Amino acid sequence: MNKRERAMLDPRRGRGIALSAFALSVAVMASACTPPMPPDVLAAQAESQIECQTGSTDVSVPENLFGAMTFIGDALTSVCPEQTLMEIGPQEPATLKVVDGTPSPQDVSEFSAACPAGDVIYVPLFSYPVTLAYNIFGLEGLVLTADAVAGILNGDITSWEDPAITDANEGFDLSGLPDIEVYTVDQDRGSVQAMTTWLSEEAPQAWSEGTLERLPGNINFGSSFEMTEELAFMEGAVAILPVFEAFNAFVPTAALPVTYGDDGAEEELIAFPDDPQLAKIGSGAMTLSVEDQGNIAASPAVGGIPDDEIFDLAASKIILQEDQPVVGWPVLGTGHLLVCDDPADPLPLSVAQYALRLAGQGALETYGLTPLPEPVRIKTFEPLKVTVAGEN
Repeated sequence: MNKRERAMLDPRRGRGIALSAFALSVAVMASACTPPMPPDVLAAQAESQIECQTGSTDVSVPENLFGAMTFIGDALTSVCPEQTLMEIGPQEPATLKVVDGTPSPQDVSEFSAACPAGDVIYVPLFSYPVTLAYNIFGLEGLVLTADAVAGILNGDITSWEDPAITDANEGFDLSGLPDIEVYTVDQDRGSVQAMTTWLSEEAPQAWSEGTLERLPGNINFGSSFEMTEELAFMEGAVAILPVFEAFNAFVPTAALPVTYGDDGAEEELIAFPDDPQLAKIGSGAMTLSVEDQGNIAASPAVGGIPDDEIFDLAASKIILQEDQPVVGWPVLGTGHLLVCDDPADPLPLSVAQYALRLAGQGALETYGLTPLPEPVRIKTFEPLKVTVAGEN
């Protein structure tokens, strides 16, 4: 049987960095070899090269993320008093646009219409943990396997007393509850994209629909606000939600299992959605695609096992307890920022550069989102035209 354990991370946020400098002098040299600088050193050099501008910029934001860019705007204005940011609706044209998932060709094409005189840049901006939220009063911490989530979403599981649910939740009384009802929003959602990507990888026999951006269902709502409001009052209802949305709606969120280890010696860890450090580790499971023009698209981060080339544990400022595996939350959506790079209007690019600064990422974390892994953040410098001193 798999071993289950709850991931616990030390709440301390600091870390020590030991840097050793070596100097080598040679009278006559034909070439020199300089070892690569650590990611946080590169980032620190780039931080000082982003300049303030003067003026106001509109940014189009999904309704469930209203306020996130305002956090960035407030932080930006605190250091650049002449530069402001205004959030507008997701359907309104703007020279900056936030999408809550991996941008599709249609997203880029539609945004290009608002950028007739410039080039379109897009990069990852943040991650956010996703889970199945449910309305069962007093049952916090319910564990749902990938097979159980798949069965609930495809309609095969309609009772909370189904063995796929009860077997993973010994000690919970799930009798006498209303039938499960799945709530959805009639629009593309990055959270649905992330959850169905995870199900496609972890439970392919139970989930054959592949990756979706819009979940089919009989109970659809016109907006995320309408859905979460109804979810908070309807016992037995469930919905795929970003964890921050579920917390804001005061509805319970499912814990999810993560399998790790070598074949034949695998173990299972139960991850809980209220741990932001698990989200940071899990965000390292995203994959990156770099377009010919240098734009970067990131997939949802699924599986909970970070890629060493994507995630830097030391730069994340997470300190693991002794013998704790480097395992994180298994389902995260990845939001992106689309930028109109018009030489006649430097404001959008300036805002984008600030959003990817440590201060901008910190503002998003305060809102409830997960900052990008440091190696990914640094990769955005090139398409955003942030040069690092000493680069050739």
